[in-house]
Amino acid sequence: MASVEKNGRVRKLRRERRGNYFFRILLVPLIIGIVYLGVKISMPIIEQQKIEPKQAIADYNTTAMESKPIATDEPNPYQAKFRDKVNEIIKNSIEDENIIQSTVKEWKPTATSQNGEHIVQYSFQSNDFYEMEEAVSNAISLTKKDFSVWHLGRGYDDQSVKMFVATTDLTYKYVVHLHWVENEGWLPILVQEVKELSY
Repeated sequence: MASVEKNGRVRKLRRERRGNYFFRILLVPLIIGIVYLGVKISMPIIEQQKIEPKQAIADYNTTAMESKPIATDEPNPYQAKFRDKVNEIIKNSIEDENIIQSTVKEWKPTATSQNGEHIVQYSFQSNDFYEMEEAVSNAISLTKKDFSVWHLGRGYDDQSVKMFVATTDLTYKYVVHLHWVENEGWLPILVQEVKELSY
């Protein structure tokens, strides 16, 4: 009688273990699947946050179009110097349907290692080009890996350039106007978001 009872207990214990074993086999893939789906769902959101520019949206009524100076504790001497030229560029492009918005901020020149007389270097391997990219990165609030340069063109004089750039996913496209400030570096003076990069 004792052996039958013992065998009954053993069988019952084996059934419970078998049930726990199958439960574990099903639970592990279920947890892995939930984690995998969670990662798949959250990755596009994380990527979107990385790529979206962090600059404030401005419309055509930017401070550059107003004749009044910007009210700040410490006025930016750079932007004041180029305000008339920026106003002229915006005015000439206001009817251009390709331009989504024009943005002007209180940018400062990007640090440079160049000194003396400056001649614009348009080569993609030049130090000048590298510093232009840095200035654009500051102007559009993106890292250099988040955008690519499509074209580099002459600006309104021999010390200014227009850099045509797009985010890596082609969601945003910009024309960034830069001007060389002697012994200080490239200064962004105007950023125009465009529908298409036409140069």
